[in-house]
Amino acid sequence: MSFAAAVSFLRIPEIDYWLSAAWLVATMLLILVPASILRLRWRVVMVLVLVLAPMGPEMFGIALYIFWWTSLWPLIAILWSKDYWWLRIPVLVIGGMSSLAGSALVVPYAVLWAITRRRRDLVGTIVLGATLAAQVPTYLTSYRTGQVPFHLSMVAQQELRNFSYYLTALVTPVPSGLLLFVGACMVLVIGGYVAYSVARRAPNSNELLVLFVGLLVMGVLTAIPAPLVSDPIHAGTRYYFFPFVVLAWLLLLVAVTPRVPRSNKHWWEMQWREVPVARIVAAGMIALSLLALPRTVTRHDDQVSWPAQLARCETTTGSFSVPVQFNGRLSDMWYGRLEITPGTCQRLGYR
Repeated sequence: MSFAAAVSFLRIPEIDYWLSAAWLVATMLLILVPASILRLRWRVVMVLVLVLAPMGPEMFGIALYIFWWTSLWPLIAILWSKDYWWLRIPVLVIGGMSSLAGSALVVPYAVLWAITRRRRDLVGTIVLGATLAAQVPTYLTSYRTGQVPFHLSMVAQQELRNFSYYLTALVTPVPSGLLLFVGACMVLVIGGYVAYSVARRAPNSNELLVLFVGLLVMGVLTAIPAPLVSDPIHAGTRYYFFPFVVLAWLLLLVAVTPRVPRSNKHWWEMQWREVPVARIVAAGMIALSLLALPRTVTRHDDQVSWPAQLARCETTTGSFSVPVQFNGRLSDMWYGRLEITPGTCQRLGYR
């Protein structure tokens, strides 16, 4: 926002939009370009489930939400098959400093290092640990800390809702009891499968474990601000960004990782033990979540022209009421009174 205002106060919305889009593109490139444990075609799918997560379009084109994208960068780096130190360190630093959720990914990194003892996992743990040490005091001393009371039971219930809404966003509203039941079942099934994969040392089992732990960590942190209030379609859709995206990546990794030797048999010739049930279920969950897109991407926001508001300011005497959107409806605009002269508006408008 400050950069956009310095370039052109008149074009702040457009500049903010394209700067936000640049960070989205950077996130996509971090998935697609570096060598990964996933083949390129599956990395393309990984990008698709990132941008098609079943939530509102609130995350796109708003400069304030850039940190939601960059906080995912440490998880993306876990899937790289090479060290890429020149890229890995900046990605970890930017991701960790973007938000408390990004720095909290030190937890899955520490779990991964305890298993693999690889140098890059140790470096990731150290870097993210340092960013967490910087993020926690900032959060604890911010004004939001006192405004958002922590209720463990409500946060736990919201964590379960994060899982269930991924499948049930299509049919919202859903009874609270059913949400909790579906969410608990998903946590037990997915967690059990991850534990089984780790115990059997199955392919990509370490990455599955890291994504699952990261999903739980990010789910808790995004549940704290609005537990049992937010909704992936109608209210606070941004709080489902981390849970839905990371859950989709976890399911995708399950779906593309074979657990049995490849066979030339047709599916009807396979024995029941040869059928990749987990892969089919994971792919089915992703497909089911996409059915909610017609409800999530069709949200309409009433248009507000920033140049028109500046023009109005130039002819206003006294304080100027700045319109601010918070739910997309003109009828519900919030107006903040700004002590600014018409001459100042005119000078700003021509920059």
